[in-house]
Amino acid sequence: MINYAFYFNMFKPHLKYFIFFTCIIILSSCKKKDDNNILGIDVQPESDKLGITITDSVSLFMHTQRVDSVRTFNDQYKFLGSNQDPIFGRTDASIYTNFSISNNLSNLSFGTNPIIDSADIVMLYTGNVVGDTATKLKFEVYTLNEKLKLDNGYRVNHTINKSITPINTLYGTVRARGEYVYLIIPLSKTLAQYILQNTSNLINNTYFQDAYKGFYITSENTDLSLPGSGAIRQFDLDDVNSGVNLYYHNGNSLSTKGEMYHFSFSGPDALRFNHINHNYIAGATQNLYQQVVSNDTTSGKNNVYLNTFGGTRVKVYLPFMEHFADSVNVSISRAELIVSIDEIASPYNFYYSYPSSLALLACGDDGSEELVYDQLEASDFVKYGGSYDGTKKQYVFNIARQMQKIITKKINNYGFYIVNALPNPAYAARRDNRYQRVVFAGTQSSNIAARPKFKVTYIKYPYDK
Repeated sequence: MINYAFYFNMFKPHLKYFIFFTCIIILSSCKKKDDNNILGIDVQPESDKLGITITDSVSLFMHTQRVDSVRTFNDQYKFLGSNQDPIFGRTDASIYTNFSISNNLSNLSFGTNPIIDSADIVMLYTGNVVGDTATKLKFEVYTLNEKLKLDNGYRVNHTINKSITPINTLYGTVRARGEYVYLIIPLSKTLAQYILQNTSNLINNTYFQDAYKGFYITSENTDLSLPGSGAIRQFDLDDVNSGVNLYYHNGNSLSTKGEMYHFSFSGPDALRFNHINHNYIAGATQNLYQQVVSNDTTSGKNNVYLNTFGGTRVKVYLPFMEHFADSVNVSISRAELIVSIDEIASPYNFYYSYPSSLALLACGDDGSEELVYDQLEASDFVKYGGSYDGTKKQYVFNIARQMQKIITKKINNYGFYIVNALPNPAYAARRDNRYQRVVFAGTQSSNIAARPKFKVTYIKYPYDK
């Protein structure tokens, strides 16, 4: 008879080691042959494995489109000046504006015999500028022959009937007055004297603006011969000091003390808009000229261009997006359009900074601009992107939701637009406040590292078809 107690007592000190090595042997014998096949080959077919796929070899095409007409808004910040951009050619930014009796006063009077001493137009400079600020410009002031209208929906190429010749001209630039910097343009003493004396026009702002319809202020007749010369500045027309100042004294008074009255550019009756003219014939680089003037879309393979104030946009074609789901169902995780600044074609220049952000919009069947689905929901917009990456010198747009709808045939793919606008859907339509510009490498750019990419991250579901 076997004495089990004897053997048990003999091996008892080593029992824990025996159990440990036994477990190792059992686990090793159960190890699957393919670590990647989680369920085992007999449960999940080898071809049915799920995995994340990343590709950046999707075909894309781009070219620059000219945009002559974008909406200009009646807000406080307006641009004025001229610049001879060495890449984009000449741009002139002019201002149409009315002015009004400050504080909406009625029955304004300047005394029995007011005599004008001087008058000027004053606009506060915000410090935002593009171009060479040392260049002196020829600022001209014209009077308007028709009133500005609140509901007109003015666009940057709109014009208003004005006087044939300017009533005043200033060759100069901005200068300090007190602690701030202003553009100060002398105003015709003849017009100023007329305003002082005609009290019938000073009953209220309705009478005043019927008589004095406003000004067209421009530097478009400045001679800019050197590339990079001239500057376009931003001004705050709602500043308390922006407006028209009349300096006068009473002719019947023995006092030599002068008086001043300020007519405002701001207030409930304020109307103003920017007139923008882009001249690509005057000094634009040949590649840009070919695309926006000669309509040569093939030139976009080298470079594409986003101009100031909505002057251009970039058309992007992603012709094979819908074929991602031809054979299998696909779930898109990210769909990133990556465009990079071409610092070979457009080296960094102190006078021309880059936009802090841009927007990528969908193209409608009629060529219109439409928000992409990734802009519409707050949770998606966080991933949408569009901000400038100063380290990588690029902009990245994630349109995963838009692409998912394209490959599932819920929407059509007519292409996209890169526009010089804020990516926020509430502001994506606005271009008249975008004074910075940028040049991107094209799909066949000599700057290979900067060529655009469409990078898609997705998961295939083969047996869901």
